[in-house]
Amino acid sequence: DQRSTKMKAVIAAAASLLWTSTASAQNFGVDVSFPIHYNFIGSDDLSATNEVFGNDRVELYSKYMDGCIKRYGGHGANSLCSHNEADRLRLNLEQPKLQTNYTEIGFKKTKLSDESWSMLQTFWAGVKAKENFPDSLWPEAWPKANTYVNHWESDSKMHPLDTKLRQVLWDEIEKKMQEWIPTVSSFSKSSLYGVRVYREGHILAPHVDRDPLISSAIINIDQEVTEPWPLEVIGHDGFAHNITISPGEVILYESHSIIHGRPFALKGRYYANAFVHFKPDFEAAEVDSSSLEDSSSDDDSRDEL
Repeated sequence: DQRSTKMKAVIAAAASLLWTSTASAQNFGVDVSFPIHYNFIGSDDLSATNEVFGNDRVELYSKYMDGCIKRYGGHGANSLCSHNEADRLRLNLEQPKLQTNYTEIGFKKTKLSDESWSMLQTFWAGVKAKENFPDSLWPEAWPKANTYVNHWESDSKMHPLDTKLRQVLWDEIEKKMQEWIPTVSSFSKSSLYGVRVYREGHILAPHVDRDPLISSAIINIDQEVTEPWPLEVIGHDGFAHNITISPGEVILYESHSIIHGRPFALKGRYYANAFVHFKPDFEAAEVDSSSLEDSSSDDDSRDEL
């Protein structure tokens, strides 16, 4: 009857709204919003990206690579920037096929507990009180000619978390991982990195993380943006999903097999994240946390994204 039809429509609309708030599924896969498997430059087939976005993405990518080469030198395909970019594309193409997937889709949106979020807010308020924030924060050191973030346009910034807060985040995210992937016996700590502060115009090239950055989390701490800056992931279904989060929210994702990035330029002053990475273990064993060290060297920073 009419009432039943109206109720079904309300339920469908609510379900649609809930999904959209979590991850907006796109009707395209790789090599559309940004080069993921194959380079746009010199490509014989750009029909997919042109159909969805026109020629804008191709032009943007050409400027992206030109900016890297201008900063670090070289000529076209022979430059170190192009070599590093080819490595990013190769990993995206080859690595996911060789990995074990632990969840159906590969990502999940959640949030921090009220207690952890309150501690993080208090900590971050002190950081934001610094004069000329965020420009006054330390510039992040990137490997030479790394193409994961267009740091040649403007520096990404860094501010370390304090020891107590790091432990709180380790513990909470590990618990969330265990709930999300219950088949895992335990998780070994790989890295807790950040706070990284992206700034106006930054693009994060889609990529996969290297071992041991496997079961990962992105914690949004703060953002001042004029429009959402979604994380685009290629799910285990082969399609792109755009995930937006607010401060205090978290994205869990299988970073070793899920291609992830932010291929559209950040519009706003800044976007601040912390990153937590684990390696799953499938043999029940005691893990001595005191013997585990964080991996946050400059050489690994390209994967802490």
